Amino acid sequence: MHIGSWAAKYTKIKCKFYLVMVSKIFRRTFKYISCLKYNCLSTNGNIYGSPKKLQPVLFEGKGKIEFGNLVTLGYYPSPFYYNGYIHLEARRETAIIKFGSRIFANNNLTIICEGSTIEIGDDVLIGTNVEIIDSDFHEVHPDRRNSGNHKCKPVKIERNVFIGSNVKIQKGVTVGENSIIANGSIVTSSMPNNAVIAGNPAIVVRTLKYERS
Repeated sequence: MHIGSWAAKYTKIKCKFYLVMVSKIFRRTFKYISCLKYNCLSTNGNIYGSPKKLQPVLFEGKGKIEFGNLVTLGYYPSPFYYNGYIHLEARRETAIIKFGSRIFANNNLTIICEGSTIEIGDDVLIGTNVEIIDSDFHEVHPDRRNSGNHKCKPVKIERNVFIGSNVKIQKGVTVGENSIIANGSIVTSSMPNNAVIAGNPAIVVRTLKYERS
């Protein structure tokens, strides 16, 4: 091969290497600045535990937010990593958001606990753009829509549940252990163990049958 071709190839490889290095430095800098920004914007100081934050997290409210061991919030590469954040809000003093251990939550998770408890069990997997709430935030009756007398009901996601992306889980719902919630489902009522759940409103579409290892 001609020496000029070798030089051109070497230059191309060298340029590619530098571009990769610059990209990594830029990504780390962006992540650091974004996380710092949302740390400064957060108003909730009642945080217990130390999750691993791979996406910026906004902690809001007057209640408690608790984390077990090995909780990961956010993921790269995945949608919304650069243009979103995770919103965790325990709104009133009576509100508690509780994460178990070994939980992985992808980007753009939103949890708003207005006044009761939202509990996520051990080994739960959560996809992108998931919303979990314990309240309608407004009264249903038209004459009392803004009365502030609406109710909150606890939400519980039991152990080893797999929540797909774009899922919404409403107040008063318990999802039984090992269950799977399909992408885009809206869960308005409690679900059993070992179920595949899908739809709007979500229903059980089949039961998981397996042998324990």
